[in-house]
Amino acid sequence: MEVLTLFTKRSMALDFFKKHYCKKTRNYLTSLVYLVLTPEKELGWAAKNLQAGKLFFSPQRNQEIELENLENCQIISPESVFFYKNKMFWYKLNKATKDYSIVYVKVINSVTFAERLYPDMEFKFCLVKDKKNNIINCAWVAFKNEKIQKQIPIFQDEPEYKAKDVFFEPTALGDEFRFLDKKWYTCTEKGKCLLAELPII
Repeated sequence: MEVLTLFTKRSMALDFFKKHYCKKTRNYLTSLVYLVLTPEKELGWAAKNLQAGKLFFSPQRNQEIELENLENCQIISPESVFFYKNKMFWYKLNKATKDYSIVYVKVINSVTFAERLYPDMEFKFCLVKDKKNNIINCAWVAFKNEKIQKQIPIFQDEPEYKAKDVFFEPTALGDEFRFLDKKWYTCTEKGKCLLAELPII
């Protein structure tokens, strides 16, 4: 996975934008700096400049671009998940430092990630198999009238596949399988489906 070309911690973005404000405390700046996706699907930090009434956007370190407004931008809320360049990320709180970080979700092991993105859909755990019946990934899949509404690959570092070239095999809770030289099974945690690793004996 490529390294994000922006500050991955909110505290770093706050420090970057300090020069635009008279008051420079973290508490003050927190309500003025946002993690956003622009209409062009570019991820960065936007800061509201009260004096000039403008917003500044940092797509990469030490670079600013003026934005007229945030109207067409998607503001990423703290503790939410989002897609960027077809990969899932989590804007997550670090309880020790009280800072928020952009975390790459390498294995989307819980159905709750899919439900956060698409709360109106019901997802099932499926094995993704090629035409030779080999497991090439796993996915959270939402079906409607036996047709796929949405599918989210679970192992994000695996090669991408086209839905028309594979089939999705739903599994029952407790089913075990091998993938990536590891043994896995599905279980529940607080009533939600979870993919867990088993020791290979």
